[in-house]
Amino acid sequence: MSNINRSVANGFANINTNTISDDFSDIDNERDAWSDAHANFLSSLSQEETQDLLKISRQQRLESRDYLFRAGDRSSDVYVVASGCIRLFKVSSTGKETILWLSFPGEIFGMTELLRSRNRQVHAVANEATQIFSINIKKFTDFLGQHPEVAMKAIGILSARVRTLSHSVIGLASDNVETRIARLLIRFAAVSSGTRCCTSSTDNNELCVNVRLTHQDIANLVGASRQTVSSTLMQLRKMGAVRTVNQHIHIVQPDHMLHLLGLSAA
Repeated sequence: MSNINRSVANGFANINTNTISDDFSDIDNERDAWSDAHANFLSSLSQEETQDLLKISRQQRLESRDYLFRAGDRSSDVYVVASGCIRLFKVSSTGKETILWLSFPGEIFGMTELLRSRNRQVHAVANEATQIFSINIKKFTDFLGQHPEVAMKAIGILSARVRTLSHSVIGLASDNVETRIARLLIRFAAVSSGTRCCTSSTDNNELCVNVRLTHQDIANLVGASRQTVSSTLMQLRKMGAVRTVNQHIHIVQPDHMLHLLGLSAA
């Protein structure tokens, strides 16, 4: 194995398994699509499939807020997150940003333009220091042809993301802001498997939304104004439902969040 491929292999070995926590496995009837949409693509591959993917991968490191690509750029690569987080978003003609997706370690993205030679339709920026593996679209297409089961996994992930985004659109029309925020926090806590970001948590039921999100980020995710998000989070803090630790939101009272969604805690 070349030095480059060996380095890539070491990077793959350090990728965290991104699974949905069982703590909130029944938060709503959309959780299957959410789980499938955030599936860890890399961990689903066999050893042979992983090695074949290593041979055609290149490493790229981004600092926080570095752009991986911009809308209008030529589409030439498919990407896998090795560490960190990538934010995918669109900007309206009035300059308003809408976050479409956050990609976590092990997740694949950039496949939308795979079947057509189209320019990028969205922006991709590092949400924090992030390591990316890039695969040329032509080489990736050949890889899928050699591994049809992997192709079906990729199609499944894309289908789940379409369903998840469809549910989000319905939520924008039917749920109030507090409910949308509660659902977002619970889902991201599930994606990060309830991992605490520090040692100051003493309550075993407390969960960390292990993603750095500003109030504006949350607003861009749930379709609300930053002021509304700030006031809603302030109310949740006063109620003791959430708190902020090391720039992360912690869910102190999961039962309350479930209540906001009209559900009972398991």
